[in-house]
Parts: sequence; C-alpha cells; structure tokens
Amino acid sequence: MHAGISGYGPKEREVTRVGACYRGCVNAPRERRELAPFEAASVLAIAVIPFGAVPVALPLFAVASVFRYLRGRSWASATGGTFDRAALGALAGVLALTLSILLGTPFVESLGTRAIQWSQFPVVRGSATNAALAIVLVATTSLAMELALRGWIVERVVELWPGGAGFPVLIGALAEAMVTPGELPARLGAGLFGAGLGWMYCASGRSVLAPVFARVAFQAGAVVLEALQLVG
Repeated sequence: MHAGISGYGPKEREVTRVGACYRGCVNAPRERRELAPFEAASVLAIAVIPFGAVPVALPLFAVASVFRYLRGRSWASATGGTFDRAALGALAGVLALTLSILLGTPFVESLGTRAIQWSQFPVVRGSATNAALAIVLVATTSLAMELALRGWIVERVVELWPGGAGFPVLIGALAEAMVTPGELPARLGAGLFGAGLGWMYCASGRSVLAPVFARVAFQAGAVVLEALQLVG
C-alpha cells in the first residue's frame, strides 16, 4: 500500500536501477582518442632525450600518470591480482635471468667482438649493504617501468586496437626497446623481455602484478649475482 501511494513500486525501482546503470556507463572513463598522438610523441621524446643518471622509468611513469589522469583512470585498476600471479611472475623472472646468462649472453657475444657487460652497480661487489640498497632501487624502478609500459602503453593500445593482444604486446615491446639506454644488443634484449612481460600482462587479466614481480626478480637477481661477483 505504501509503495503504491508513494509511486515507488517495483517498476519504478527497476527504472531507477537501469538509469543508474546508464549513468555509470556514460560517466565511465572515455578512450579519449584525441590524446593518442600526444601519448605516442611523449614516448618518442623520452626515447631520444638523454636523462643521464636519472632512470628512464621515472619520466616515463610521470608522463604515464598524467595521461591516465586525463583519461580518468587511476593506477588501482592496473594493480589487482593474487599471490599466485606474483609468484608465477617472480619464477618467470628468475627463469628469464638464467636463460639470459646461460644462453643469451654467449649467443650475443658470438655475433660481436665485445663481451656483454652485466654489471650495473659496481658498488655492490662484496657489500651486502650496497646490494640491499640497489635491490630497493631496482624494485622501485621496476614498478614504475611496468606501470608505464604495461599499465599505460600496452593498456592504451588494447583499448584502441580492435583485434587481439598480439599487436599491443608488440607495441609495448617496441616501446621498451626504444626507451632502454645502451647499444643494439641491450635494446633487442629489452624488447624481447618486454614482449614476454606484455604477454604476461594480458594473460593475467591486464594486471601489472605478475610483470612487476618478473622484472624485480630478474633485476634483483642480477644485483645479487654481481654482489657475489659471479657476473661482470
């Protein structure tokens, strides 16, 4: 009786629910296709600007944050996942590091005249304290790098590309090769690694959790090996 008098019965409630759903869809973050050329130009600029001692992950993450903000996206949507994904990512990172040292390095060195230099932090050699600080640094930059490369670039191409995940993964790998400092072998290795991380990102429900742990395991493992003076 009360519902009939107030005019807010089952039908009215259904209309209200549908209206709320519609408003949610209308207010959802838009693709903002007009931003795409500026996003691409930003990546190209970061690839050619020398940042010196500043890790390229930092300006890349800053630009990524700006563009995600302009599209009404927060980083929270890119960081979901479970412990299983993190563990699998870390395992993949250790495996990638092992294959790179045992197979990749000899292959690349056989094509050139110079030895591959794994050393990134010479100060960690024989110093547990410096090694711990270096691991904190690589973990921080790994998070920033994956949020930018997978959470921004790959995710952006997924939004705009009508096909499957192959093209977005390729674009993310190309972007990683472009922004990675160093010579051609280092860039090729970064691109290959980026392709694997991009596939991991898409396969795990478009979450950066697994790629982040894979990158942290890879780079932290390299720091540990350098601290133990097992690689040079």
